[in-house]
Amino acid sequence: MSRRRRALGDLVHCLRGVPVALPDWAPVLAIANEHLLTPTLWTALSDSGQAAALPADARDYLATLHRLNGDRNRALRRQAIELIGALNAKGIVPALLKGGLTLFDGPYADPATRMMRDLDILVPNGSRGDAIAVLGRLGYRLAQPYAVGHHAYGDFARPNDPGSVDLHIELVDPSHVLSAAEVWDRAEPKEVAGETGGVRYLAPCATDRIMHNLLHAQIHYLGNFYRGELQVQQVYELVALARHLGPAVDWSFVQQRLRAHHLTVALESYLLAAHRLFGLEWPLSKPPGLAAHVNYLRCDVQFGTRPLQWIGIPWGNLRGALAWHRMHALHGDVGGPLRWRCRHLLQYLRKKGIGATLDRLLRVQ
Repeated sequence: MSRRRRALGDLVHCLRGVPVALPDWAPVLAIANEHLLTPTLWTALSDSGQAAALPADARDYLATLHRLNGDRNRALRRQAIELIGALNAKGIVPALLKGGLTLFDGPYADPATRMMRDLDILVPNGSRGDAIAVLGRLGYRLAQPYAVGHHAYGDFARPNDPGSVDLHIELVDPSHVLSAAEVWDRAEPKEVAGETGGVRYLAPCATDRIMHNLLHAQIHYLGNFYRGELQVQQVYELVALARHLGPAVDWSFVQQRLRAHHLTVALESYLLAAHRLFGLEWPLSKPPGLAAHVNYLRCDVQFGTRPLQWIGIPWGNLRGALAWHRMHALHGDVGGPLRWRCRHLLQYLRKKGIGATLDRLLRVQ
C-alpha cells in the first residue's frame, strides 16, 4: 500500500471517530489540506476525544485552522445575508447552493467544519441582469467571466471580503440531467434574520441537494468519474447530507434519473465510495454492479499512484466529452452513440483545430 493510500485510510478513520496512534501526522494533514478537510478533521478529533493526544504542533495547527475557518464562515454568512437582502429588495429570491447553503441549513452542527472557496448563488435567468446590477451597487466587480453557455455567469469579488460570489443560472454544466427550472419548482422557501429584518432565500429540496452533490463531484467540470479521481470532501459531504436529510431524500428518483442518462455506474461507484470510506448505509434498491466496483477500485489505486492518475487524464477527458448523456442532449435520438460521437469529434476539430483538441484532451484543471 502506498503512503498516500495509507494516509487516506488514517484520515478516514479519524473522520469516523476511530482511534488511531500515528508517529507522523504529516501525510494525514497533507491529504486533509488537499481535500479541504482540515477543519473537519479537527472537529472529528475533538468530538471523539482524540485531540488531546495529538502532538503539540499538529494540535495547534489543526486548532488554528479550525478557528480561522470558523471566523471566515461567519463572515461569509454575513456576506450572504447582505447580498440576499439586497436581492430581495429588487424582488429576487435567490437559491443558495453547496457550501453557501451549509452556512444556513446543515448538515454540520459546527459552523467551522466545512471549508468553501466561494458563495454559490442561483438566480432565475430572467433576473440575471438585475442581480448583476445589485452586485455592482454593493461594490462587487466581475473578476472572472465565464463563456456563453456556462452554467454560471461569473465570479464577482469585492475588496476585503472572505470569498467571491459565483452567480449561477444553472446548477451544473450538464443541466439536461438536473435543470434549474425543476430545482426552482421543488425548492423550499426559507427565511433568516438580517440587519433590517428577515431575508428570504430558497433551498433545493433534499433530493436535489443529493443530486447536485453527486453531479458536481462526478460529472460536472472535469468529470472525476471518467478520470477515476476521488474527491474525498465531496464524498464526506454526501454522507453528512444523507444522514442529515434522512427519509426526505427520494433515492428511487435519483436512481431513475441517473439511469435515464446512462449514469448508473457514476452513481453506484460514488455511493460505493461513501459506503466503503464513511459507512453510508446502501440507499439503493439493488447492490452496486461490477462496473461500479471496478471504477471504485480504479479510484482507490489511482489515489495512491500519481503516474496512473496522469496516464488516465486524457482517456478520462475523452470519455467525459463524449459521454452518452452529453451526446444525446446535443444530437437527440437520431443516429445512435457511434454516429453522435464521430459527428461531434469532426465538428470540434473543424471549429477548434488539432491544437485546441489536444489541449482539451490533456487538460488537468
